[in-house]
Formats: sequence, C-alpha cells, structure tokens
Amino acid sequence: MQIHSGQTSIWFSEQDSSLTAFNDADQVLLTNTEIQSAIELLIHRMGHIDSICNNGFPLYSLGKTSQWIISPGGSWIGGFWGALWWLRSRITASEADQRKASDICGRLSSKLSIDSINRSFIFWYGASLGDLWFGDDQAHELAAKSIPALAVTYDPKIRCMPLGTAMGSGTEGNRRIAIDSLAALIQLFSRSEKYQHQIISQLHAETTLAACYHDGAFHTTAYFSRGNFQTTDEAGIWSRGQAWGMLGLCRAAAQWGEPYLTYAHSACEYWKNSRPDPLPPDRLDNSSGLYDPSASVIASLAMLSLADLLPDGYQWRLQAHRLITAIIRSPFFTGFYKNDDYPDNKIRMDSGIFWGSCYKTNEGKEELVETAWGNFFLMAALCILVDIIKPNHC
Repeated sequence: MQIHSGQTSIWFSEQDSSLTAFNDADQVLLTNTEIQSAIELLIHRMGHIDSICNNGFPLYSLGKTSQWIISPGGSWIGGFWGALWWLRSRITASEADQRKASDICGRLSSKLSIDSINRSFIFWYGASLGDLWFGDDQAHELAAKSIPALAVTYDPKIRCMPLGTAMGSGTEGNRRIAIDSLAALIQLFSRSEKYQHQIISQLHAETTLAACYHDGAFHTTAYFSRGNFQTTDEAGIWSRGQAWGMLGLCRAAAQWGEPYLTYAHSACEYWKNSRPDPLPPDRLDNSSGLYDPSASVIASLAMLSLADLLPDGYQWRLQAHRLITAIIRSPFFTGFYKNDDYPDNKIRMDSGIFWGSCYKTNEGKEELVETAWGNFFLMAALCILVDIIKPNHC
C-alpha cells in the first residue's frame, strides 16, 4: 500500500499477520490503516516544525500552541530531532530526508565534549541510527567518537559513568547516577568492537540497577555518599522514570540475557499493576496533577522489546498495542480522525501534535508539551507495530 504526505511517498505492507491476530482478539485496537494514518500525521507535523526551526533544534512547544522553544545546540534533546529524520527516511526511502538527517547529525558534533552521560541520548539516537539503518559515514564516525568520550568518564571508585556536571546536573553530577539514559548508553556501547567498552557498559548497568532497581520498581536517581549510593526518591513513583528503567532493562536483556530478562519482566509487570490507566499520571502521588502519556509510549517500547525476547511474548506486544491505541485516540494526539472534530479526515496544520510529554518548562513548573523525543518514540512504536523497524532499534 502507498500513501502520500505532500511530495513524500510512504510504503507499507498490505498484510501483517501479527496485527491481524491482535485485531481478531480485540477489535478496538488500531488497525494497520489507522497506524499508517497516525504515522502520516507525525511526518506531516515534522515538516511544520522544521519550517520554524531554521538551523536550530526544537526543544518543546506548550500544549497544542506550536510556539516552539528553539535551541541552537539542542541540549540532550537534539539527537531526537535527528532521530526523527532518520526514522522518516526509513519510512519514506527519500534521499532528501536522509540528507536532512545527516545534516542534523553533523550539527551534533559539538556535544562530544560535554560532561554529561546524556550524550548517550544524543549519539545513539542522532548518530548511531543513521549508521545502523543507512551506513551513513558521518553518523558512523560521530557515534564511534562518542563511545570513548563517554567511556573515559567511567569512575572505578563508584563503578559507573556518573551523570556529569553539564546540562543542568550541577557540581554534584559526578557523584550521581540516573536511570534515564541507561537504554541509550547500552545500545550505543553495543556498537563498539572494543572489549573494554562492553565491560564498562555492563559494569555501569550493574551499578545503576543495584542503586535504582527494587522489586520491579525504579528510583530515578541515586547519590554516592560514604561508600554507597543513596536513593533520592520513592521507587516506582515517577512514571517516565519507571518507563526509562523498563527500557534499560530490556536493552540489557537483549545484550546479556539473564538476570536482566527476569528483571525486565518484573519491571513491566510492575508497570501493568501500578498503572492500569493507559494515560498514567506523571507521578503516582499525583503531586502535579498532570498526566504523562509519553511515559506510556516509552513503556510500550519496553514491552515490545520484551515481547521480542520471550518465546511467549505475544501478550506484551498486545499490551503495548493497547497503550499506543489509547494514546493515538486520546485528546493528546491531534488530527486523528476519531479525535477532535475531523469528520473528513483531512490533514491540517495543527494535525499530528503529540502534546503528552510532562516537562519542566521553568524551575518548579511542569507542563504538558510537545517534544522531539515524545514524537520520535511515538512514531517508533507505531513503526514497530507495522514491522518497519525492529523493537531493539529504539
């Protein structure tokens, strides 16, 4: 089947037996055609965002306003803007889209020397995907340079690569560890052929899990003091932190097997039991009163990865499909023909906005916004459901 977005052609398989099986089991799930429509809306949205970015990186836009905060450097989010274009290239097979992705990738090189483990986000999503999917030389070189740049920050005293002092982490960042970047770091280091990089990656994963993982639930961060890591929050409370941890465990399980696979299964079970609503609160104690659908998107990616690792993983793929269905049909995603007031199913300028990312826009203030990373993860999950990419590619 071929559908069009402006001058872009998008190809999909006419049949997908796995999705047909899901739809037979539960008719409310998104169909292939609906998934294709949602992907088209997200691709259309990218064009509008790009038209207002010039050569900057889109950080976030409040609600459904399209009033984007643009950054010249992109912070830790910049790699996701590149990732969106790599993924768009994967969908469209457009050389123009691939050139655009490669251009963005080149602009990420200034982040190589930034003292932050969040460089793993930048260079896995913004560079390694271009190498993995297209063999892009520039992407390969940048990703290859980023691994030793990160590895040199490994501190044998605390057996990990600490958060670092840049990107808002502060002077104590070199004594902190965080769960957010675990998946990206494991994937980035898996591309290295050097044995010491594999060892550092696994030691970092073991330390992160020892500090932050407890019976399926995740603490967000931990601080090294008096010879041990001390956690700074209650395990499992922050929805996106839990989802980041689930994704990290699934990447560890894909890389090293047990015991990470058992831990990943427990973490996904914890999510399912603690968050029965597919549109979860930002925090289980609901201190902000905000939801965070983007956490469900990341959780769905973890579930899709877990399904791929288990011989009987069908139920986890089904669970992920349900989460994505709920998000696409929710008010947090605009322009889908079952949402809002779009009876003619026409694409408009404000279509394809996923404004479901809970984000700190100012000190002490969190709001629901549209972000490059939220859009990427949502489009990636949709692409996995129609077998455009593999679950372990994001």
